[in-house]
Amino acid sequence: MQTQAPLLTTAAMLEPPRGYRPLAWLGLVANVLVIPSVLAVILRDPTWRATHIAVGAGAVLPTAVVGIVAAIALLRWRHWGQVLAIVALSMSLAVALPYGIVRLVLVEAGRGTLAVLAPLLWTLNTAVLVFWCRPAIRRYLR
Repeated sequence: MQTQAPLLTTAAMLEPPRGYRPLAWLGLVANVLVIPSVLAVILRDPTWRATHIAVGAGAVLPTAVVGIVAAIALLRWRHWGQVLAIVALSMSLAVALPYGIVRLVLVEAGRGTLAVLAPLLWTLNTAVLVFWCRPAIRRYLR
């Protein structure tokens, strides 16, 4: 008597939700690029150097590290990667919103560009946060 092969329902055999892989790769690349960008911003603007060092070291770099770990976990199909992605995106939004608002109010140079780019970044960050919060991602990673 022949036995049938069991149905394979592992995450590796299922097709990931649309946008899963590109967003995971984009998150990895973006978070890796944030690290040298923080150094460039610190060295470029002598007026706000102390502020940029404090915000960079205290908030941006930890957020980038959590984002890198989250992206790697998502690319390796670890369910806890979703939680880390949500944490990293929430941290990013928590840093970018007040920093952008304060910078818009206090610094005249580049205000027009920042007034366009900051809300765009906030909206994009929120959209990606909503994407990673979807139950379909959780079901896929289980």
